[in-house]
Amino acid sequence: MADRVLRKFYLEEQFRLDFSLKQRLYYTFLRPILSRNLRRKLQGRVNAKRSYRENFINAEFVDAIQMAHTDARSLDLFPSANTSAIVLTHDVEDEEGFRFIPRVLELERRYNFKSSWNIVPYKYGIDKGILNAIHQAGGEIGIHGYNHDGKLYFSRKIFHERVPHINRALKEYGAVGFRSPMVHRNLRWLQQLDIQYDASCFDYDPFQPFPGGTGSIWPFIAGKFVELPYTIPQDHTLFYVLRQNDITIWKKKVDWVCQNHGMVLALTHPDYLLQGSHLRLYEGLLDFLSGIHRSWRCLPKEMAQWWTGKFDPQVSRSTRHASTSNTSDTPLDPRKVEST
Repeated sequence: MADRVLRKFYLEEQFRLDFSLKQRLYYTFLRPILSRNLRRKLQGRVNAKRSYRENFINAEFVDAIQMAHTDARSLDLFPSANTSAIVLTHDVEDEEGFRFIPRVLELERRYNFKSSWNIVPYKYGIDKGILNAIHQAGGEIGIHGYNHDGKLYFSRKIFHERVPHINRALKEYGAVGFRSPMVHRNLRWLQQLDIQYDASCFDYDPFQPFPGGTGSIWPFIAGKFVELPYTIPQDHTLFYVLRQNDITIWKKKVDWVCQNHGMVLALTHPDYLLQGSHLRLYEGLLDFLSGIHRSWRCLPKEMAQWWTGKFDPQVSRSTRHASTSNTSDTPLDPRKVEST
């Protein structure tokens, strides 16, 4: 029973993930002519009417884990006896945000964090000097769609036509990870990409074009790659949709994820952090995260490698392997409950 519940979450079976006629018209005709500021205002007005669970917590998936008699504390989920993990990711939507990357890198360096940066390969100019700065800071590069026009999943034909170009960008920039723009997603189609991980899913977020969520605050195996869902609300949602002037929602969600021994995966945008007081609020998040004990700070690629047994930071994982040997006892193990 619990295994079936978990699989339903992984596949997001209760949510519609294909484009409605209204969405097709928006991405085809309206979005290309709207400025970012106007799009943001329209999104804020529409999404403000939606209800959401307090502090973005949906405990149903975690409850299903408990129904299966699996205690996350009994599994060696993260290296070096860490009981949670912190993963920082950024989606870089425009050239202005790309140029702001060094400023964010410097801020993260002060708090001893490293991060990944998902770039749009066929939209704006890519400054190799900034890419080098990311690598020098210990970060990684990921690929963020094709050209961020919202049409990647319009049809199998469009997706198939863009796959070779995306795979070429992955190779050119040494990237092993991918995130879809606007977190549109189809994990089956994404099997065509040459990636170790995808990060287009989330545990719970009702404010996306395709709302819903996998419910999982842990990575999981999705066919050929590891899926890394983001587990705290995006900066866009916090700053522009909910119009928050503090990071209380972030803090409470982080606390809940850590209490349940999950992965805190943040998704922010330098395009938004450069505006107003947002960089200061992001610094508040970094300061808060830096105070969490026994939490593994890692890159997405390191998490994906660890989750598939290919990353070993000089620790033994014999306990982890032993504790995940029985499917019925440990449906949390992503190798035993797959999404595809």
